[in-house]
Amino acid sequence: MGITLLSILLVAIGGIAGSLLRWQFIEALPTLSIGVFVVNQLGVLVAGFVAYRMTPTLNQRLFWVTGFAGGFTTLSSLAFILHESSPIRGFGYALASVLVSLLILNFLRDKAKS
Repeated sequence: MGITLLSILLVAIGGIAGSLLRWQFIEALPTLSIGVFVVNQLGVLVAGFVAYRMTPTLNQRLFWVTGFAGGFTTLSSLAFILHESSPIRGFGYALASVLVSLLILNFLRDKAKS
């Protein structure tokens, strides 16, 4: 697959949409840590749904997974939360983030097979 103007636009537009929606979610929720947790899990849900419940075209995958979910989720905020937390709270938050993400993906993948 080569990089085309269309692929660049799909990733860029998806990323813009995801970033703006992430900002709104985080602003609407009571704390940064809750907001980041929610958007990261929703981003996994979107990417997993596209990958496991749809048969996406390359353009759909570029928009939804690389662009939207990539712009919507946020590793940098997760890292900031972990750095600012107590070691036990940070470990619990990181563990919960990963475990919930894996549960979402396993659920979507298993449902796609049935």
